[in-house]
Amino acid sequence: MDRLSELLGNAVQFVYTCWDRIVVNGYIERLQRPENLIYFFHDVVGIACIEPKVLEQRTNAYKGWVRRMAEEHAIPVLAAPPAPPKGVRKEDFVERFYRRLKGTEGVACVLTSLEQGRTFVSYTPQWTPPSGDANYRFIKACRKRFLHYYWYVLDPVMGPMSVRVASYFPFNVTCYFNGHSFVAQELTRVGVRFRKADNAFLAVADVDALQAAADRVSPALLERRSAYWVRRLVPTFTPAERGALQPGYRYSMAQMELATDVVFKRSAPLRAMFQRACELGVLVGGAERTTQLFGRRIDRRYQGKLQTVLDQRDAGRPVLRWYYQTSFAKNYVRGDRRGDCILRAETCSNDTRHFGVGRRLDNLPPLRQKLAATNHRTLTLQADLLATTVDTGLLANLAKPTIVRQRRVPGLKLHDDRVIRLLDTLLHPAAFAGEWTTRELHARVLARHRLAESDYRLSQLRYDLAKLRAKDLVQRVGRTRRYRLTPHGAKLGVLLVKLRFRLIGPLATLATRSTPDRPPLRHNLVDAAFHQVDSALDQLCAALGLQYAA
Repeated sequence: MDRLSELLGNAVQFVYTCWDRIVVNGYIERLQRPENLIYFFHDVVGIACIEPKVLEQRTNAYKGWVRRMAEEHAIPVLAAPPAPPKGVRKEDFVERFYRRLKGTEGVACVLTSLEQGRTFVSYTPQWTPPSGDANYRFIKACRKRFLHYYWYVLDPVMGPMSVRVASYFPFNVTCYFNGHSFVAQELTRVGVRFRKADNAFLAVADVDALQAAADRVSPALLERRSAYWVRRLVPTFTPAERGALQPGYRYSMAQMELATDVVFKRSAPLRAMFQRACELGVLVGGAERTTQLFGRRIDRRYQGKLQTVLDQRDAGRPVLRWYYQTSFAKNYVRGDRRGDCILRAETCSNDTRHFGVGRRLDNLPPLRQKLAATNHRTLTLQADLLATTVDTGLLANLAKPTIVRQRRVPGLKLHDDRVIRLLDTLLHPAAFAGEWTTRELHARVLARHRLAESDYRLSQLRYDLAKLRAKDLVQRVGRTRRYRLTPHGAKLGVLLVKLRFRLIGPLATLATRSTPDRPPLRHNLVDAAFHQVDSALDQLCAALGLQYAA
């Protein structure tokens, strides 16, 4: 991020890092294995034979409770819409139901969906067991497709969130949070003004308060809010059963997304700049680059995905992704109706073990450090790419006047023959390595370019030298009357001289010759070469998203 700030610091408004999508799995630790289920029904509930109808009774009891609660509190229960691209996102579909809550805590609606989930099945053995127990059943954990309830609730702390409850035993739950919603709740509580579009902050009155609120997302907070709604929405156990299942639900991290947003002051250059960075990012991507971004080593036992992909390239909103096993990092631009003004670096963990962190919710702080480091490396990569492709205004600043001790010194122009000749002489090996006086340099300019003293006077050289000193291309040696070329002047001088002599001058001559309508002769290789250069420059400008100067 420091590299990006150095490159585009004047255009950046503020930067913040915040959790985006947070998915937490909840499970009853003492009901996750077949032997746990057998103990629960045999010793706690008192059922000797665990038949399929025993498990079905638990499912029907919960479904009945959901129907009664929906009727008593007038909660809409609807089938979940198809997922994009054929349908809409669940979050967009339920937005209208949140309005009926009018900002108060409660359940907005319930969506039902048939999805895969973990449960148990009971089989009658084909042969009588050696014990001769007629109540013996074979219990096996499996994954089946069955009904899930999505409870969309408005939490006073986390804001809009949802809880997915499985209708089959052992009633595993999944809690969906959004870090940006939590930060919005916190900023509203302390009276900090902000402007937010979807899951991003476009403006804020106090950036430090924004980051402090984002840092308050903790394992204790997520566990407390998850347990609060699970107790209200999963009342399927009696007090005695809950006592036997202590500590009850435990929570682990499923999908965690950490976003670092770089908010720009204006959106004009961002999209073209990022699109170019995406194309370069794909070209320089690869296994070695991806492992560096994620901070992980690859050995011969590695079996997952490892690649760099440019998604949605034709849709006008490119997304640059780096995949590591089932987790990924991505960079993209976003904003609101006024334009795209945010460059977002986001790392998504679908399995925390990919980052060397356990799944328990207590491991949230070290996971945040890992994801934040990945975001930082992706932004540094963007800066390294943009540093060689983005016009930072250097040439434009050279042309502007400079104020030196209340004296206005004119800028440098590419069409100024005197300055270009002077730079060409300075870059010659005779002057490049050492120090010189203005008289020595004047003699070298006259000799190198075969000029008479009347064509280029010493006073004119000193005037041109003042221009180079004002732009830090040449510096004075102490308090002497000797001068030398700076490292910055050596690099930039080579560029200016080559542009003037090797490219701009010949192209200008080619464009303004007296017979432009006559096609060049086939044997004129020089004209043909410059025509190719002209076409290549047009293609380069189009690829970089550059426009013609006014």
